[in-house]
Amino acid sequence: MEIISLAPSNTEILYKLGAEDDIVATTSLCDCPAEAARKPSIGGWTNPKISRIHEFDADLVLASDDLQDEAVGEIEGQGYPVLQVKPHNLEEVYESIVEIGERIGKGEAAQKLVWDMKNRIEAVELEGNPRIYCEEWMDPPMVSGNWIPDLIRALDGQYPIMGGRSQEINLDELEEFDPQHIIFHICGSGENLDATEIIQSRSEWRTISAVKNQNIYTVDDSLLNRPGPRLAEAAEKIKEIIDG
Repeated sequence: MEIISLAPSNTEILYKLGAEDDIVATTSLCDCPAEAARKPSIGGWTNPKISRIHEFDADLVLASDDLQDEAVGEIEGQGYPVLQVKPHNLEEVYESIVEIGERIGKGEAAQKLVWDMKNRIEAVELEGNPRIYCEEWMDPPMVSGNWIPDLIRALDGQYPIMGGRSQEINLDELEEFDPQHIIFHICGSGENLDATEIIQSRSEWRTISAVKNQNIYTVDDSLLNRPGPRLAEAAEKIKEIIDG
């Protein structure tokens, strides 16, 4: 089977399922594992070049997220088979991995991958049921949604929202929750952010416990923002930075 992956998360899933040789093209953002970056690129993940897709004539185009709806509609209109997974919470991340595995004939490997992820995440328990705020976008500040609330709660942490998409949070809401820890994983930034510098520019946050105690961290956004296998690694990273 020849597969074009339109999302970094799907590329990571394919590699974990042992289907890396089936991948004929990815996006410019597919950088994990490192060898994935050497695959031919069909452009960005929200604006793939349809002309490049024609060059590969793949058996399956693998898409993700609502933000790819327009591209998926255009690709399907060209007659290509598309599987689009849209996980919005942690359980749906697991389900999407299984769905991809079954579609490409790797159902057993997908079940094992999900089992391994769940076991790793369940093995992580934060001390003291801490209040944690994660931020995916800075302008305006947006508390991370999707699978992040589920992940934090799975680690025995508290979180300011129940679920849904990432959303703007106002100061009153943040002060009421009063996070003990703040984690920045800003889209597209990797680890190239100075969390202290960000907080210094927000004088109105100075009364928040995490700021007063300097419990402010930056995590590689690709760990938390991609609905794939490395969410287990993200859980372990959160434990490392919060509990030491």
